[in-house]
Amino acid sequence: MKKLLCVVVLLLCSCSAFVEKPRVDLKEVRVAGVDGEGIDIDFLLSVTNPNSFDLTLNEYTYDLRLLALPLTHGSSQQPQRFPGQTTTDTLIIAKVPYSSLIEIIKRRPGMTSIPYQFDADLKIGTSYGDFSVPVSKTGLLDVPERYRPKNLLDRIQEFLKGLGDK
Repeated sequence: MKKLLCVVVLLLCSCSAFVEKPRVDLKEVRVAGVDGEGIDIDFLLSVTNPNSFDLTLNEYTYDLRLLALPLTHGSSQQPQRFPGQTTTDTLIIAKVPYSSLIEIIKRRPGMTSIPYQFDADLKIGTSYGDFSVPVSKTGLLDVPERYRPKNLLDRIQEFLKGLGDK
């Protein structure tokens, strides 16, 4: 029985040695839109699968900090295939609710860019087993003119002023 267990462990270890973890690069970060719930921030990842076989993204989780404030986290279980020996783009959309943005607006209302910290954990599946690929990126998020807090507040003020004139 001990020999059988040793053989199984040895086989599992040797199989995982055949799988190279994919390389994940952050290709782009952008404010994608504003709606009634908050702001969408897109994180476009470039995933390079160095293996001769396909890998599958089974799920991911993420955490996002802006100005070092924890703003939002999320997850998805929508599978995505990464073909062998190719680079594939994958998009993670972080929804930041307005309630979380209030502190940022208080601290830096005239901002044109915001420091961010993006951490994700990609759960990758293969026929040899599953593993995690951590992703951690920091940088500056450029805030388009139309989404800057001062401009949004000015538009809200104009809208409210228009309601008062009626």
